[in-house]
Amino acid sequence: MKRRNLLKSALFWLMGAVLSWPLFSFIDRRRYRPPREQRISMKLKPGQFVVEPEFVLFQTVNGPVAVSRTCTHLGCRINYLEDEKIFLCPCHQSRFTSKGRYISGPARKDLVTFRVSPMEDGQSVTVYLPA
Repeated sequence: MKRRNLLKSALFWLMGAVLSWPLFSFIDRRRYRPPREQRISMKLKPGQFVVEPEFVLFQTVNGPVAVSRTCTHLGCRINYLEDEKIFLCPCHQSRFTSKGRYISGPARKDLVTFRVSPMEDGQSVTVYLPA
């Protein structure tokens, strides 16, 4: 009799797990979110830049480049020092080049760069930020 109850209990829990699997897989599913678009409406010459809350937009000879202002170490908001042409994290003094390359400090990864596309009018660009 004990063996039969054990088998019934095991079957009950197995069926419960099988039937609840679709619910848990639906909850855990990652959804695609389109990137946020931020439009910068000014004409920049090569060598000029614009500091925004989430990124710094540089105009280079090859076109515009947007570099994130979020430190890859702990997520602090980093500052761009125009005189030295570097990014400096105020929390732990991580340093990055103006292209976002790691120089020194506790952060070991480069800064994230965002996709930038020029608009048709030639006077503005769109920066695509993660959602």
